[in-house]
Amino acid sequence: MKKLLLAATVATLAMNAAQAAPTLYGKLNVTLDQIDKNGFKDESVTKVNSNASRIGVKGEEKLTDSLSAVYLAEWGVSTDGAGSDADWGMRNRFVGIKSDGIATLKIGQFDSYLKTAAGNNQDIFNDHTELDMTKVLAGEDRLSNVIGFETDKKLLGGLAFNIMFQQGEQNENATTKDPVTGKDVTIPLTNAAVGQKGSRNGFGDGISTSITYENKDFGLAAAVAGNFAVASKYNAYSLSGVYTDAIRVTGSLDLKPAGLDGLVLGGLWQTAQPTDDTVTGFKGLKENAFGVTGAYAIPSTPIKLKAEYISAKTEVDGKEDRKNDLYGVGADYQINKQARFYGVVGQQKIDWQKDNDKKTTIGLGMEYNF
Repeated sequence: MKKLLLAATVATLAMNAAQAAPTLYGKLNVTLDQIDKNGFKDESVTKVNSNASRIGVKGEEKLTDSLSAVYLAEWGVSTDGAGSDADWGMRNRFVGIKSDGIATLKIGQFDSYLKTAAGNNQDIFNDHTELDMTKVLAGEDRLSNVIGFETDKKLLGGLAFNIMFQQGEQNENATTKDPVTGKDVTIPLTNAAVGQKGSRNGFGDGISTSITYENKDFGLAAAVAGNFAVASKYNAYSLSGVYTDAIRVTGSLDLKPAGLDGLVLGGLWQTAQPTDDTVTGFKGLKENAFGVTGAYAIPSTPIKLKAEYISAKTEVDGKEDRKNDLYGVGADYQINKQARFYGVVGQQKIDWQKDNDKKTTIGLGMEYNF
């Protein structure tokens, strides 16, 4: 009897330990890329790129029958040992509470809901250093100091609502020493935010939200998302950290229910402009963009073909509009669920530069997920 009780106790402890253990995960994505007109200059270069490779831990632990604690911490990994993917760079990370089948509340740093509204079928070359749509579009942002609320997709039959509130954590005043008296002097910071009037020192200084819908029976997925007073980048003028209002609409259609097994079409439209028209030297700044994509997983083979075209036009009062186009094709060879080989051919074209206005990339790569 004692042996039976001991065995049961050991088994129970093992189960609890297994439930509490976090999951280690990651992705290593490396390409050998030949780039002509690198940086839109008269030069060609061969690069080994680590395409947003990462490692992280995540988990979910039951607190009650219906509530769980959830957590995730993720770091960038420089697989090639160089470039923009710095080792242990901060990526998504949060801790939160999940109510089974209802909603999740998260606190930390993670992708805006405007960014995640574009899924794999809109950003089909996601993470590739040269072909990711962040090279063209505003709104591909990860927000710090946020509280996010996400409803479960099953709650409303595929319809979900997401909203996050970002705290600017910006002091309203700065303190400095008077050079004559040596006493502390308070200086008001009334307009420290580029693209937004006033300071950012309250709750919800920035907001990101989305409504998503998914119906697998019809192969349909769609989303409408918005960022409001969220810092973003305008690629046409290399402007970053501009507090921006943006609206994004995305959709994809898997044509398998229509008898075209393996064919998925995607689309995206968005508009973005500063929250307040206060960016010095860029009065009337606005970006309008769209994208179309297609992917075809050839039935009964490990091969998937991909294509994308993304275009953004940026306006500024008194200046010529600037157009930024990105287009490419690629092919994946899926070895198993974890590994794939792939090749890409793409080009980015800008129209505000007379010479060296086309950057061409030809790459071969491997991705391994664990």
